[in-house]
Amino acid sequence: MESKFAQPMLKENSLKDKVIVVTGGGTGLGKSMAKYFLELGAKVIIASRKLDVLE
Repeated sequence: MESKFAQPMLKENSLKDKVIVVTGGGTGLGKSMAKYFLELGAKVIIASRKLDVLE
């Protein structure tokens, strides 16, 4: 059975020229979302309390 969610949620370059701030972006969901936003053309600012995780 094929999933009805096989297509990406947003189109390529749908976030071009946008700036997105992700808090808690060093791990887990924040990290995954930041990567996806980058793939969609956004500039991403990642905030975290743990500098070593961001590096």
